[in-house]
Amino acid sequence: MIGTAELRLSAAAGAPDFRLDIGATVRALALAVVDVQAASFAGAYLRLRAGVPREAEPLAFEHLSRVTKCLLKFDVGGEQTVGAWLSTVLLLLCALVLLHIGTLKRHQGAAYARHWLALGIIFCGLSLDEAVSIHEMTIKPLHDLLGTSGIFLYAWVIPGLAFVAGVGIAYLGFLRHLEPAFRIRFLLAGALFVGGAVGFEMLEGALADFYAHHALIREIAFHVEDGAESAGELLFLYSLLAYVLRYQRDLIIPLK
Repeated sequence: MIGTAELRLSAAAGAPDFRLDIGATVRALALAVVDVQAASFAGAYLRLRAGVPREAEPLAFEHLSRVTKCLLKFDVGGEQTVGAWLSTVLLLLCALVLLHIGTLKRHQGAAYARHWLALGIIFCGLSLDEAVSIHEMTIKPLHDLLGTSGIFLYAWVIPGLAFVAGVGIAYLGFLRHLEPAFRIRFLLAGALFVGGAVGFEMLEGALADFYAHHALIREIAFHVEDGAESAGELLFLYSLLAYVLRYQRDLIIPLK
């Protein structure tokens, strides 16, 4: 349950403190996610009602209404949209908190400091990928090279799964080191995020022919996938802020 604990952001130079209500912050972000999801699905529905599929030529989109065009700016399955931007921001926030924890742990000489820092770097990479869709650039080359189909139709999931497995193995000791409450939250957040990002992508690959004839169901799947990813990001961000609050009441921000 999201509580109302406050994290104080203090300035080392003596500037006034700012108190961050963790529960209110995460609830506000969750509301933003829900609003973007609703606008995105409304745009997708109106687009399909106008007979324009997701893969249509750009010229076809010019004939859509202004309302539909506006709503499509929120598309969670598109690029350079509000939906993609929001996910980028959530991942970047997680990265910043991870890097803060890692830096603090390193200064304290605590165990697993490098794991926190490495995880922060990984989330910086995930944020960058969300912004510019790097992984999608690998789909065609890998598909042509490996001749993938079915659940591996979107071939980027192969290195994606290998990466997830590698990180999981490398972080077994890290997870055992965590308190049970944080371990469970981190694992659940990871399951939601990976299940949405990779699991649903594999499902879409397996059902590609079905989706070709059921565009609305495909759009629902897109939004469920993004919803799972966002839920994982939100839970992880909340868990990280709660971790900081548990071990460090003040989040020090050096100002010069």
